[in-house]
Amino acid sequence: MDAQRALLDELMGAARNLTEEERKGYKEITWDDKEVCAFYMVRFCPHDLFVNTRSDLGPCPRIHDQKLKESFEQSPRHDKYVPRFEAELSQFCEKLVTDLDRRVRRGRERLAQEVEPTPPPPLSAEKSEQLSVVEEKIKNLLEQVETLGEAGKVDEAEALMRKVELLNVEKTALTQQPQTDKVLMLAQEKKMALCEICGSFLVANDAAERTQSHVTGKQHIGYGMVRDFIAEYKAAREKAREEERLAKEKEAEERKKQREKESERRRRSDSGDRDRDRDRYHDRDRDRERDRHRDRDRSRDWNARGSRDGGRGVDWRLRNGREGGRDRYRDRSRSRSPVRHGH
Repeated sequence: MDAQRALLDELMGAARNLTEEERKGYKEITWDDKEVCAFYMVRFCPHDLFVNTRSDLGPCPRIHDQKLKESFEQSPRHDKYVPRFEAELSQFCEKLVTDLDRRVRRGRERLAQEVEPTPPPPLSAEKSEQLSVVEEKIKNLLEQVETLGEAGKVDEAEALMRKVELLNVEKTALTQQPQTDKVLMLAQEKKMALCEICGSFLVANDAAERTQSHVTGKQHIGYGMVRDFIAEYKAAREKAREEERLAKEKEAEERKKQREKESERRRRSDSGDRDRDRDRYHDRDRDRERDRHRDRDRSRDWNARGSRDGGRGVDWRLRNGREGGRDRYRDRSRSRSPVRHGH
């Protein structure tokens, strides 16, 4: 029946059975409303941890609803809201721990004042003198006991030892104050300890049952959860910052490598362009040099011919060459003419 009701609430809303008048003043609550406890949504609410203990925080002013929590866990916005809710819970828990640590520090100081016994007052001059006399007697008697023991006089040595014991009792009475003994005994009987987790006072060397009862109590477990959450949250934040730092370093290294590759590519391209320009320049130089050599050879050849022809020069050779060529052509034409040849 409850499962069917929950299904109808999910499909039609919790206000499906309300009248029109009731619907006017009705507001359907969702997990992201301000009235809903974000601490309860993401982890735990500290108000639920210390009920009926000395650290009771009272009832939480916001809504705790298991259905809303399930709706939050199934929401597509769950991963987006978790960091924000955890940050708010961490701030609240850190304030609790700060107040607790301050209380623990005050308790530790109070225990230090109560446990440490007050130093005994110094001995009076009269008692100091009596103590010196007794210590001197004890010293002399011990020397005599040692001498009698070496001589084999056991009975006499034992008699002197009994005197030494009486002097030791007298010495103890002079050095120890009855009031100091009483204070030390009471301090030993009422020696207290302080729990560093929850700040509770404990009796040192108490029975195992009482110690176990304290460890399984609400206050100890509650503050243990709070401290564990803070440590876990800080570790996660530190890990995220470290991963972000490594990612930035890797990205910067990739950019650096890319810039180096681009610079190398441009350098090779510029070097290739310079090589091509240099080759073209050398080709042009070789062409010009070849043209100069050709002109020089041709000029030398013409000059040599001119000198053989009597120094008539290039113009004469050119003109005479053309005319001579025409004359020779005419002669060959006549000689090859079939009419003339047959006649």
